[in-house]
Amino acid sequence: MRFVHAADFHLGKSFGKYDEDTRAALKAARLDALRATGELAVAQKADLVVIAGDIFDAEAPPSRLVKRALDAIAAFPQVTWVWMPGNHDSLAAVDLWERLARDKPDNVILATTPEVIEIGPDVAILPAPPPVRSPGYDLTAWMDNADTGHRIRIGLAHGSIKDFTSDDGALATIPPDRAKLSDLDYLALGDWHGQGAVSSHAWYAGAAEADSFKDHPAAGVLLVDIDGRGTPPRITQMPLGKYQWHRIEIDFFPGHDPREILEQELPGSNRDHRLIRLIGTGRLGLSELARLREACAAVTDEFHFFHADLTGIGVAQNLDDLDLIAQTGALRVAADSIFDATSIEGRTEHDARIAQMALSHLFHLAQEEQK
Repeated sequence: MRFVHAADFHLGKSFGKYDEDTRAALKAARLDALRATGELAVAQKADLVVIAGDIFDAEAPPSRLVKRALDAIAAFPQVTWVWMPGNHDSLAAVDLWERLARDKPDNVILATTPEVIEIGPDVAILPAPPPVRSPGYDLTAWMDNADTGHRIRIGLAHGSIKDFTSDDGALATIPPDRAKLSDLDYLALGDWHGQGAVSSHAWYAGAAEADSFKDHPAAGVLLVDIDGRGTPPRITQMPLGKYQWHRIEIDFFPGHDPREILEQELPGSNRDHRLIRLIGTGRLGLSELARLREACAAVTDEFHFFHADLTGIGVAQNLDDLDLIAQTGALRVAADSIFDATSIEGRTEHDARIAQMALSHLFHLAQEEQK
């Protein structure tokens, strides 16, 4: 058999730290990922999709969003979707799950009880739906004694493996050897937003659309092939994500053009679908730091989102830079005084860093005034 293992769509995630246009695009991409999952299932001739929790980001998603999610799934009637709650949309969301039971299309099976779900003559799904956000105990234990005959046994769970860390900081309760303990042919997991194997028979699908700057593999779903009961699963990672998130750290040094270094480190293609968080460290002269700031400002609009944190870059002492602030007068006296305070001799590193930031700000103001 062949099926798609998906999880953690988090429809309705607010992305409150970002500007309005970015928030709207990221929210829309999550619904697009649900549609893309159906398209992939059809293209790969997989007639089953299992969702290991957290289709929604909250227990009370907007009514219109629920309708759009159901419509997206209904658009693929040839695919059976087994849909289990997660910790964000747990069974504590009574109104949500009552509505889903009432309005779901015929190709959806809601896995809301820890009972065997038979899919045709050859497959059994063993779900472990979270009754609340943080149950605090192992919901998969019942799988040990579940009678499935000669059917392929697929466990479905949402939560943290004891050797992993939950993306939500929840208590880890699922044993890492659950697939072996319960004689599962495959354990489909949700909660961890990066795709990854717990064992040869247990995987986290990860988020179908990326949502953070964590160092995760490409967002998407898993295509799983199992030839028969007791045969090892074959897993294919299938990227689906529309947006790529990059956390880029650059250590700068005086005497090396920071603009060239920046351009070398930034992705060169598909920039309008990339989110960048740049972390600068090292040391630069004032004029070099100013050029770096200008270079960051110049590329900002090329990316879907771009944020540069340059506060970790120290100011390399260079008297020539002070002439670019002022050569004489009170402003030069102030610049010399702050310049002296940038040295760590006789002061703490923290105080020196504050002086460096002040000198950088003074340099920037002086350059703006001279334009």
